[in-house]
Amino acid sequence: MPLPFKLAPLGLLVLLSLLGCGDDATGTGGSGAGATSGPTTGPGGTTGTMSTSSGPSTTSSTSTGMQAASFAEMCAQPGVIFCDGFEGAWDPTWMEDGGDVAIIPGAAVPNEGTSVIQLSTYENIQSSKLLRTFPDADRVFIRFDVQYDAAYDNSGGSHGPILGGSDSPPWGMFGTAGLHPNGSDFFVLNFEPWGTVGQDGAFAFYAYFVNMQPDGNGDYWGNVFESTQGGATVTPGAWQCAEYSLTLNDPGSQNGSADFWIEGVHQGTYANLEWRVDPSLRISTFALDSYNHMNNGPIPAAQPNRVYYDNFVISTEQVGCLD
Repeated sequence: MPLPFKLAPLGLLVLLSLLGCGDDATGTGGSGAGATSGPTTGPGGTTGTMSTSSGPSTTSSTSTGMQAASFAEMCAQPGVIFCDGFEGAWDPTWMEDGGDVAIIPGAAVPNEGTSVIQLSTYENIQSSKLLRTFPDADRVFIRFDVQYDAAYDNSGGSHGPILGGSDSPPWGMFGTAGLHPNGSDFFVLNFEPWGTVGQDGAFAFYAYFVNMQPDGNGDYWGNVFESTQGGATVTPGAWQCAEYSLTLNDPGSQNGSADFWIEGVHQGTYANLEWRVDPSLRISTFALDSYNHMNNGPIPAAQPNRVYYDNFVISTEQVGCLD
């Protein structure tokens, strides 16, 4: 029987090991809202091209058919836990965990706000992130507009936003690279570029869960879930509407799953996942993160890697894109 996921090569997974290589609870220091680094005008670009591809062990790819006329309307939808349009500052309930995080002028969608958030990484700043907790849930959707800078270089390895849970939130799911979850301690679902941005790099999942598969040496460096037909390509310099979900399994079952959509088009349902064995282990923590391993050498501070986000939503129901 085919596996419900795709294993990445060991060497690349070691380079891209999420939660140990410096991206820990201590952070790396940095700037807060209003930081001066970055462009004086907002990131530009248009929304990415829709795709109709699907990943392994998936349902058929279809558009969600869900669109809101405004961000305010989106935030009023049933199930919404938290919204942030990053207007002038980030919501004070975020915890800044170091790096270089700034609010800059711009808007992902015309007439929807005047500022966006920028996460920058460069030498001595491997990770820039905001972190927050929310009421425990068994299913969570994360939705945002994202733009990778036209000059973004992740050829040395990178990671993106982190969703998960642990027995000691929020920090219990961090610093766990190479560990096999036992179902009572933690689980992690990353949503990030797989491959090199600008060279057919595409959005994908990178996950730690109970029935994850080891590599050829018996080590556990995360399993990768891709959209196999290229429908999730990251378009540098362009805004793209992204949404993904994590649905926990019933303890004792492997009926957990994960899904993602790009521009409202379903890229795959990744099924048969055992996230937990303990019913008290639930989804509770999210980090809006940009992490670079810099395995090709440090990124110059004068030319940092930049990722931009806008119109961010956490919900227990699917959210969709803005018109």
